[in-house]
Amino acid sequence: MNQRYQSSAAVTDGQAEPEFTRDRELYYQATTWPGARLPHAWIFDSRGRQHSTLDLAGHGRFVLFTGLGGEAWVEAASKVGEELGLKIDVHVIGPRQAYADHTGDWARVREIGDSGCVLTRPDHHVAWRSLALPGDPVVELRRALGQVLSK
Repeated sequence: MNQRYQSSAAVTDGQAEPEFTRDRELYYQATTWPGARLPHAWIFDSRGRQHSTLDLAGHGRFVLFTGLGGEAWVEAASKVGEELGLKIDVHVIGPRQAYADHTGDWARVREIGDSGCVLTRPDHHVAWRSLALPGDPVVELRRALGQVLSK
């Protein structure tokens, strides 16, 4: 754990890598900084069953996580995915959604606002994140995925 790397397949948009606050060899420090592995957090489906964020990511697909203020990311992922010929799964996490953060685990580790997003690669590493909803999420997601996929 605590593995982070810099690569063209991880778009930081100039966001500084978070400093380790404790010994990195002894303590795990969750982060959604691009290049880090997606942190685990428990979230709950509408039936009350708990799921790990790690179980929702991967499966051979890019996955985008957002909150209640980020509904525009659903449309952006659909449009950009269609343009690029890939399926992007999207999980809106919040009250009255398919998944909710009842314990606040995701809110503690996500490092983005409710309208932001975290895009993960099929290998569970964070490819890109947006701290909040930009003026045009389609343009920003297209740019980020274009860089990650070298297109």
